[in-house]
Amino acid sequence: MTNIILHTNTAEIQPVQQFQTLESISIPTLKWEVLEKPLFMPELTTTGYRAKEVEGYKAITRSDTNEVLNICKDSYTPTTNQKFIETAFQISNITGYEVMQFCEVKGGKKVLAFLKVNNPMKIGGYDFKEWLMLGNSHDGSTGFFIGNSNMMVRCENRFSKTFQHFKVFHTSNHYGKIDDLVKTFDTYNSQRSKFINSLGEYIDFEIVKEDKQNLVNLLAEVKPEEIEDPSKMSTRKSNLISSINNSIEIETKALGNNLFGLFNGITHYTSHVKKTREHVFCNALGGANDINNLAFNYCQSLTKK
Repeated sequence: MTNIILHTNTAEIQPVQQFQTLESISIPTLKWEVLEKPLFMPELTTTGYRAKEVEGYKAITRSDTNEVLNICKDSYTPTTNQKFIETAFQISNITGYEVMQFCEVKGGKKVLAFLKVNNPMKIGGYDFKEWLMLGNSHDGSTGFFIGNSNMMVRCENRFSKTFQHFKVFHTSNHYGKIDDLVKTFDTYNSQRSKFINSLGEYIDFEIVKEDKQNLVNLLAEVKPEEIEDPSKMSTRKSNLISSINNSIEIETKALGNNLFGLFNGITHYTSHVKKTREHVFCNALGGANDINNLAFNYCQSLTKK
């Protein structure tokens, strides 16, 4: 749609309530809320232009700046920041994980919360820092989700993963589904254990040169004709391949010629080499996250052969 005018006569909302748990710690919370507003667009009449409401659609905006976060169908039901904050502290009370921070990405189109895991994973003798991650979008790109973010202490390689069983779409009954996730939070520990076990299996999985090449070709989107004739490859793509291979070389020398070293080669690249427009804690979103998860899925596929 073009030339959309947002309706401005919207009632004031209640501010995000301050939960009792916030009194004991000092962290920034999300100080704004999402508003739902009708849409109008100009319509030419015999007497000039008038504003005509766009039926079936609405806008999701920020309460503090009125910035438009999403234009969506009327059936779309946003998760408010208040509900998001409340859920984070409910999970904190259940798990004992301390809420460390809330942050917004892309001007508030996505919001994240991180809770510090008090029994962080250790893989192959290597220590990790670990956070339980909650996320939500206001632009319709994702629903409410829960996952894991971690950083290897040795090298500060960072990786975040969303758990499939902890995703709730923005439908009319989604608040109830979020509450159900909180009530059955032992499922999170099960998903986390599976994730840790997968990484642990990587240490004993020896790799060959072809495994590395196939992963690099996947991440660099190398075409079959470029594999056959590298001269057809752009300089940019050649440099990308060189950078990824260099990170893999660094990590496989340190961790062994195994799947654990290969995967950490990719998280090394996304954490220390790849340039990003907007830094997100533990590469939880964006291009770095996409690359990390492509690499994780590739490594998972090798273990299942």
